[in-house]
Amino acid sequence: MANTYQNLNQALYGEIDNVIHCGLDVNSRGSHQKEVLYRNIKIVDPTDLLIVYPSRKFSGIYAKAEWLWYLSGNRSVTNIGKLAVIWDMIKDINCEVESNYGEYLFDHTTKTSSSQWGWIIKELKRDPDSRRATVAINQPQHKGKNALDIPCTQYMQFFMRENKLHLGVCMRSNDIVYGFCNDVFTFCLFQQMMYNELRKKYKDLELGNYFHHAGSLHIYDKHFKMANNILKEGFTENHYYSESHKKVELFKKVIYTYIYNQRLYLPTDDLSKEEIRNFVFTISKKLFK
Repeated sequence: MANTYQNLNQALYGEIDNVIHCGLDVNSRGSHQKEVLYRNIKIVDPTDLLIVYPSRKFSGIYAKAEWLWYLSGNRSVTNIGKLAVIWDMIKDINCEVESNYGEYLFDHTTKTSSSQWGWIIKELKRDPDSRRATVAINQPQHKGKNALDIPCTQYMQFFMRENKLHLGVCMRSNDIVYGFCNDVFTFCLFQQMMYNELRKKYKDLELGNYFHHAGSLHIYDKHFKMANNILKEGFTENHYYSESHKKVELFKKVIYTYIYNQRLYLPTDDLSKEEIRNFVFTISKKLFK
C-alpha cells in the first residue's frame, strides 16, 4: 500500500519524517545514510510540484532546466553541470553521464515517434487497458560502463484506468532530500506530456495520480541537518504558500514533437550559467500555464 500525499511538498516532509525516525543506518559507497527499503508513495496531484520549505531552497528554474535537459537527450553535462555539481561528480572522461532519461524515452535523430515514448502512445491508443506501456531506463549495459553513474530509475509505466492517466516509476535508489524532489518533478511533467498526447483521442481523459517506488529511500549524512530543519518547519504548508503560488502545469499543446520542432529543449551549445537560466525562464513562458 502506498503512502498518500496531496502534493510533492507534503511527500517530502512525510518521507523525511519516516526515514529519520524509522530508517536503518547503512554505509554504502563510502558514506553513511539512513534508509528505508521498498517505499511506495502516491501523489494525488501531479501538477502541485513546488517545494516551499525554506530550508530546502528548492529552485524551480533548476528543476525545469533538468527536465529540459532530459528532453534534449544530450548525455553531456556541460550545461546542466553548471547548475548542479552532482553531474560533474558522476561524469565520465567524455563529460557525459548515463542518466539523461530522455536518451531512453525519445528518438532524437528523427522527427518521428520511433521510440519507447512513441510506442507507448500507439499502444495506449490501440488498447486503453494495456499493461505494456513501459519505458526501460536502467539497462544491462550500464553495469559495465560508468561506475559513478548507473541510472537510479529502473522503469516507468503508464496506466489508463477509470478514465484517468496514471504514471508509476520504479527506482532502485533515491535520496529523499534532493533526488526525490527533482525526479518526481520531472516524471510528473512526463506524465502531463503523455496526458496531452492521449487527450486528443480520449476527450474525457483526466490526469491521474503519480506513484513512486524506491527500493532504497535514504538521507545522506551530509543532509541530516537540512532534513531535520524541514521537520522543524512543520507539516503545515499554508504558512509558506502565498496567494501567488502556482501549480506546475503544461499547456495542452506541449507534446514531444512540439518541443522538438520548436527546439525548446536545453541547448547543446556551451552556455554560461546566466544564459542557461535566461533560456529556461524564457522557454517556460511557452510551456507552462
